[in-house]
Amino acid sequence: MELIAIGKIRTSHGVKGFVKIISFSGETEHYLSLEKVILRSDRQERDYEIEEIKPLGDSIIIKFAGIDTPEKAKSLAGMEIVVPRENAAALEEGEFYHADLVQCSMAYENEVIGRVESIIEGGGGELFEVKLSSGDIVLIPFRDEFIGDISIGERLIELKEKWILG
Repeated sequence: MELIAIGKIRTSHGVKGFVKIISFSGETEHYLSLEKVILRSDRQERDYEIEEIKPLGDSIIIKFAGIDTPEKAKSLAGMEIVVPRENAAALEEGEFYHADLVQCSMAYENEVIGRVESIIEGGGGELFEVKLSSGDIVLIPFRDEFIGDISIGERLIELKEKWILG
């Protein structure tokens, strides 16, 4: 079973143990059918049953079984919400899960120049963190003027402008 991160717990909400969620896709509809999830951090990974889910503006709040106080809810802040891929939001044309982009090779004019290590949220949008063949790490904006074709099947991302490498 392939797992994928669909969101992150932002903070506690209210006095009953609810947590506020940041959805990685920006969509929340797929959360409403979830019954259990895995919460993951650098230090731990644990299954949680969902007691209740409520819309809250353009976000949602979730109440997990056994998390009944704001203090317990706050202890979950920063944890990723991980589910089987089939429970994640459906992708539209040209959309990708971060998990599918990480570890892809990046190429300029058909020559592999490095590998995507991670995707970082920047002030102006998402950035590819790329480890070049030289060992240097560079950040490349995930924008049409820099990124060309993306082939998940071939695990390859085209770089349009080499000057961005510094």
